[in-house]
Amino acid sequence: MENNNTEYKRELFKLYNAVNKEIYGYGVTELKVSCMEDMIIFRTRHNRVHALQILEENYALLKQSVDQALFSEFKRMFHKELEEKMGLHVAGMLRDYDADIRTAVTVVILATEEKSS
Repeated sequence: MENNNTEYKRELFKLYNAVNKEIYGYGVTELKVSCMEDMIIFRTRHNRVHALQILEENYALLKQSVDQALFSEFKRMFHKELEEKMGLHVAGMLRDYDADIRTAVTVVILATEEKSS
């Protein structure tokens, strides 16, 4: 896969950042993209969403539910963008965020052709 070129990664960065802005209202502060044969890994630094910080102390379960809903929406929207704008066939996506280090990791698993035995 010829996905390690700078322009390809720049396009991935733009899509990721656009979806992030759509969901959270601002872009990422740092983004690293790694491309492998059947995966694309995004490691990003984010500012914390202030409203979620406020909920965290007294409404931990609500905050966790809101986080999960936002993750799901991000994955849904990013999946769609990757397929429509980059022509990728996405099999699945994993995403997690560590608030202590303000870092998110998103792993895009690309669909592969089944090989006959």
